[in-house]
Amino acid sequence: MNKSVALTSLAWGLFFVLIGLSWAVNNVVDVVPYVALGAGIILIGLNVARTGLGMHLSKFSLFIGIVALAFGVALMGYPLPLPETIIVLIGLFIIAEAARSLTKSR
Repeated sequence: MNKSVALTSLAWGLFFVLIGLSWAVNNVVDVVPYVALGAGIILIGLNVARTGLGMHLSKFSLFIGIVALAFGVALMGYPLPLPETIIVLIGLFIIAEAARSLTKSR
C-alpha cells in the first residue's frame, strides 16, 4: 500500500470512529458541532501529513476541512458568518495558488 492510500485509509478510519462515538453519546450531548470539528481536523490533518511526507495536498479536501472546522466553531456558539467566511476562504485559496505559481516559476 502506498503512502497516499495509507493516509486516506487512516483518515477514513478516524472518520468512522468519530461517527461511531458521536452515535454512542448522541443522547448525552449535542454532537453536531463536535462531528463538524472532528471532520475538519481530520481533513486538515490529512493534508498536513501529505505535505510533511512530500506529497501534494488536496485543495478540495483542505477547503472542506477548513469549512467544516469553521462550521463546527459556529455551531458551538461563536458568531461566524458562514457564507462570508466561505467567500473569504475561496479568495485566500486563489491568492495562495497565484503566489505558489509565482514562486514556482523562479
